[in-house]
Amino acid sequence: QNEMLVKRYLEPHDVYVHADVLGSSSCVIKNSRPPLSNGSAPPIPPATLVQAGCQTVCRSAAWDSKMVTSAWWVHAHQVSKTAPSGEYLPTGSFMVRGRKNLLPPGPLVMGYGLLFGLHEDSVAAHAGERSATARTDATSESGTGTE
Repeated sequence: QNEMLVKRYLEPHDVYVHADVLGSSSCVIKNSRPPLSNGSAPPIPPATLVQAGCQTVCRSAAWDSKMVTSAWWVHAHQVSKTAPSGEYLPTGSFMVRGRKNLLPPGPLVMGYGLLFGLHEDSVAAHAGERSATARTDATSESGTGTE
């Protein structure tokens, strides 16, 4: 799965996040902002890097063993599927050239969020479905007001 994720989705201005833990998943941070005037990739916010690092560590053997460790990130051009001459690269592995940027160790905490949205064409069909209902005051229903 890691190989398919990297081959299919890692583009030149993206960032690759991984951890040196058994079973660690690869994470690709898509950089949707346009390149800077010098052609380099705009920086990824540090909070995004830390959250992606936490995800890669939590989805590894560190979760079951309650081991606190850190992940690392590199730019897309540092990730390669080819090994240097004379070396062997196992199936599903990647060669990372250059310096790995270590992320701070974080707690093993994961959450799940779901963002749901309607297409503009569907909004009219669902108008009023989530509107608040009018509630009457309990005292006015019982008739205990002043007369």
